[in-house]
Amino acid sequence: MSETSRTSSYDGTGPNAEAAKAKPLKALLLRVGTMDRIALGEVMEIRTTQSAAAALEALTSYPASVLVADTSTSDFETKALLRDLRDPVNSPRKGLAVICLLGESSPERVRGLVKAGVDHVMIKPISATALHDLAQHLRDNPMQQISVAQYNGPDRRRLPDDSYTGAKRRGDE
Repeated sequence: MSETSRTSSYDGTGPNAEAAKAKPLKALLLRVGTMDRIALGEVMEIRTTQSAAAALEALTSYPASVLVADTSTSDFETKALLRDLRDPVNSPRKGLAVICLLGESSPERVRGLVKAGVDHVMIKPISATALHDLAQHLRDNPMQQISVAQYNGPDRRRLPDDSYTGAKRRGDE
């Protein structure tokens, strides 16, 4: 039987709440295009990377509040990063919020990213202000985290109720 623990890395309340909200928002960007980088640089402090390996390395020294990954062409790089970031043993930043930017989406693609450990998905076009507001919300009100043998991150079971098509095993559902 596997042990599951649920934690919240920061609940947004208490004596440190105001101090956290006063800190500048810092974002690590993975494969974000030039125009989006310029716009995001106007509303938050950013550091850019072009590969999952470079992003993981940057997270060891850069105190990012959120990671923003652009998956306009392929989810491969983002899923590779999430696999390492959500590893309970080797992750450089447990509980870090991850936002994916999608150029086009489908329910299957969004579900795949959520299962990989993404906190939130935004569909382009986006505004830098909307992304900043979402990143700040995720920093100040982090998602509930779960920890199991192979995964530490946001609870992946928060998919829409109608997404499960198997047998109902909980009595009166």
